[in-house]
Amino acid sequence: MKNWLRAVLAYPPTWVAVAAVVAGVVAIIVLLEPPMLLTIAVIVIGVAAIAAWPITLSAMGTLQRLQYRAPQLPAVNELELRGLADDLDRLEDPRPAYQLQAIGEKRDNLVAILGRRMDAGELTYSRYQSTAQQVYLAVVSNLREVAIAKRSVSAIDTDYIDARLHELRTADPAAAQAEITSLEDRRALAVTQEAKVTYLLAQNESAMTLLDRTSTALADAPIGLTPQATEAALDALKELADRAGRYAT
Repeated sequence: MKNWLRAVLAYPPTWVAVAAVVAGVVAIIVLLEPPMLLTIAVIVIGVAAIAAWPITLSAMGTLQRLQYRAPQLPAVNELELRGLADDLDRLEDPRPAYQLQAIGEKRDNLVAILGRRMDAGELTYSRYQSTAQQVYLAVVSNLREVAIAKRSVSAIDTDYIDARLHELRTADPAAAQAEITSLEDRRALAVTQEAKVTYLLAQNESAMTLLDRTSTALADAPIGLTPQATEAALDALKELADRAGRYAT
């Protein structure tokens, strides 16, 4: 939710109204040249009119809509998305490619159910749609990190390293300590990146589970209503969206 002042200042008609009041006050003073007391009165009326603008917006219900309106989240560039899909398809692990396809389907499914349960103009509709998109973007961001992490260690042959370490330790570990240390360091890089990938993929699975849970809760809700179960699901989605991608950052 936005602060009311920020919401009012970010609303374009606010500046149109302010400009109109200022122009009117200036025109009266310049064209009519009223006496000092009347000039002061005109200025006071102009200030009062500007101050009353937020009250007017509130009375019309506009201020509440502005405060609770969900922010417009950026969409994923289709060209970049296809490039990511190609990168993930080349991985030996099929999970990242599956997650990229599944997260889009689950987000679209949630939005479709929203359209059957709520009016698109409702504040709650916007909150759910925005949060679902935020979770989707976070999962896609995680998968980008997965692709990069996998690529960074793709040239490290852990089977060769393990076999070579076995040979060196069996023969004369003291004489080959420098090579052993180098091989161990290289293997540690692979292990670290694999741990990162495991964490990100697990986080994505949690995101998909919550999207499914939210969709189910909305499907069970009466039309136009959001019972406690769906609010709890939305809160869980928001918390997940805030956490998702933080590891990579």
